[in-house]
Amino acid sequence: MTSFLVFIAVLQLVSSKEATSKRLLLHSEDDISQRLIKLETELETLKNSSKHTGNGSTYVRWGRNTCPGDNELVYHGYTAGKHWNTPGSGTDNLCLPHDPTWGNYVDGNYNRWRSHIFGAEIDIVEPNHIFPYAVNEEDMPCAVCKSPRSISLMIPARKECYPGWTMEYWGYLMAGHDNRAGAYDHMCMDTRPEFVPHGGTNDDQHILYLVEAQCGSLPCPPYVQGRELACVVCSK
Repeated sequence: MTSFLVFIAVLQLVSSKEATSKRLLLHSEDDISQRLIKLETELETLKNSSKHTGNGSTYVRWGRNTCPGDNELVYHGYTAGKHWNTPGSGTDNLCLPHDPTWGNYVDGNYNRWRSHIFGAEIDIVEPNHIFPYAVNEEDMPCAVCKSPRSISLMIPARKECYPGWTMEYWGYLMAGHDNRAGAYDHMCMDTRPEFVPHGGTNDDQHILYLVEAQCGSLPCPPYVQGRELACVVCSK
């Protein structure tokens, strides 16, 4: 009788351990499934969020209000910079947005304590055979564009990109005049520029000129004396 009771007790213990083992196994499988679901969800969230991150690169499309191809328009506005006849102020060209917002300000000119910025216009002696239509004394817009590609650069003296690069736009290299008081940096003006509405008057402020090659230290060939330089913006 005693042996029979011991046998029953052993059976119950074994059955209990098997049940516990099964429950632990099922709990482990459920845990793994939940973890997989969580990882899949996080991966999908990461994929979606990557579309809205800072991946890519930005550049300015000078002379246009829009961006080409698969590029995103960040904002559009007005090409601007220093006065052509002042030695100071900033030397860079800026794309000022069409919808400025203001911090603290004091209206009125404080010439002694301020730097000034002006809208840009193109000066080209007619007849013009560079751009496809007359652009002389027209004021220039601009657009800041975001390319989905991680690198953007402007290549002077070319109208095509090198192999493996995507062309965003091409145009003509422009800067300030050699004989003016202050310099400002080069820009790539779109080959088919748009104009700021009602901006065709000769304001004579921030003036842009085509850039010509000059032989000497710059070898000719491949360059040509007095030839205007093209430019292209490429991304990769």
